[in-house]
Amino acid sequence: MVTLVTYLPFYRIHEINEYFMRNVEILKPRDAIAYIDNVYHERQREIISRVIPSGIEARVGNWRNRNNTWLTMLRDFHNLSGEVMVVDSDNVVEPSLTDVHKVLSTQGPIYTILDEEAWRRNPRHFLIRSRKINDIELPDGVRPVYAYKVYDNSISGMFRGGSVFFIGPKQVVTFMKLPDTELITKVERALNRVDPWLRNFISDETLLGIVAHLMGVIEVPWTIASHHYHHGSTLGKATELLVAAAHHQFAKELYREFHRREFIRYRIKYLLSTIRNIDNIMSAGDFE
Repeated sequence: MVTLVTYLPFYRIHEINEYFMRNVEILKPRDAIAYIDNVYHERQREIISRVIPSGIEARVGNWRNRNNTWLTMLRDFHNLSGEVMVVDSDNVVEPSLTDVHKVLSTQGPIYTILDEEAWRRNPRHFLIRSRKINDIELPDGVRPVYAYKVYDNSISGMFRGGSVFFIGPKQVVTFMKLPDTELITKVERALNRVDPWLRNFISDETLLGIVAHLMGVIEVPWTIASHHYHHGSTLGKATELLVAAAHHQFAKELYREFHRREFIRYRIKYLLSTIRNIDNIMSAGDFE
């Protein structure tokens, strides 16, 4: 049996009752934990204690971004026993995930799950860095299994969209093996030297891709076995210049911690992106 975890900001705590409890009912985990960010006042803790269902452990903090939350979670997971499954707070898994887990949990230290809606909308987004490795026989039919390349070292990857590091689909991430605490500490030091206002422009898929790569993972198995009920609380696509600046800072600090050539490549990609986006702003006529 796994420990089931979700994470979310305080303003979305209704999703614990709305979606996470449905996941608990489907998967019947050993333990269930919700990490709640942006909690800094005692009144918030009172609200949480009133609305969180019994049987759910609430762990709160004021990390102020998903990546610092993830690093805290990964460190905490070392105090748990067995496998850990993290599900996005606005997702409900399919009952078939119990059968999927029996297969994918034997194929490496990490596997991930994509939601059916994203698969129908744009499968190419995930397939461009994936290869098919297997099929799983399920009661409702055959489910393909793909392997996602977490580090894109191709020349074309330097010039197309998307991060050099990426975990792939991430509606569910399951760990059979955890990154060691020294690795977590070094990544956290690098992240903490990124401007706090920029950290939210680094996706947690990128952070997890970096962690997986540093663990020695080349490809992460994934399949489709959840449904995404998008919360709709964000404004939409982030400003590309800010995204590039955030990644550039992070890459610089990762190289400072690990002295690995791939982080130079990561930094160069977003240096080029920063220059290109500044040029686009200038070409738009704002500085004529």
